[in-house]
Amino acid sequence: MNPFFRSPYLCAFTWLLFTTLFLGGTAFLAVAQEQPISSPSHKQQAMNISKVLRCPMATNLSLFESQAPIAHELKAQIFSMLEQGYSQDEIILFMVERYGEKIRYQPELKGSTVALWFGPLFLLLLGVGLCLGLIKRGALSSPS
Repeated sequence: MNPFFRSPYLCAFTWLLFTTLFLGGTAFLAVAQEQPISSPSHKQQAMNISKVLRCPMATNLSLFESQAPIAHELKAQIFSMLEQGYSQDEIILFMVERYGEKIRYQPELKGSTVALWFGPLFLLLLGVGLCLGLIKRGALSSPS
């Protein structure tokens, strides 16, 4: 017989320890499962919010598309905040305050984001102007 189990007290303590760990782990897993969302409107709102926010870890993916662990945590936080009665705008504002303007897929139009909104249009107009200028210059300089 193993000398570890010679003492009845040690044997009882070991049995009690394993039983407690087993039952405690089972209870933890039962409680830790995600709770279903109470209403379908909360689910739809959460999906809409997660589509307009960018995942902080995944490159160029929304929270809705991302499978990163932080994306799952943020989606769970969105669900939780909706169930607590927060509106969509309040949740987005909370995420922006926490992670910065970079978490938005479409940043707001303000002084620091003007280049993001109008830069591509400016470059397109500049390119078209250069092409027209080169065409016009070539037409004037070519002998007919």
